Amino acid sequence: MMTLLFKRYVLLAAVPLALGIPVPAAAQDSGARPRSVSWYADHPQVRAEVQLACFDDPGRLGRDPDCRNAQQASVEVALRQARARTGTMDPNDPAYWSSSPETRKSQLIMCRRTPTLDHCDAARRSLLIEAGKAGR
Repeated sequence: MMTLLFKRYVLLAAVPLALGIPVPAAAQDSGARPRSVSWYADHPQVRAEVQLACFDDPGRLGRDPDCRNAQQASVEVALRQARARTGTMDPNDPAYWSSSPETRKSQLIMCRRTPTLDHCDAARRSLLIEAGKAGR
């Protein structure tokens, strides 16, 4: 005779499979390999479904690799979207300085006073690229 708790567990495990919802690796057989962060970043619907399952059962799935990868993929997607809206966010990239000429001007003034500051070369290079004196 099955206990009520066991019946509920079996039902909860069977519903996602019946609906075609991917089940995180911890809930699958032990031979399943977790999907990567980049895979989840490229598959938003599956990522959201896995995250819902993980949020619903953090006690069992909280440390599951698929749960962690799906969550990290959400962070990666947010960073991609922010970069697409604002351009590069890396001050080592000359494009960063080209996208903000006033910040570049301030940086170059500080670099003139203290040449060892971080990002001086990238700020200078952005001007050289714009002047056609350096390649990207």
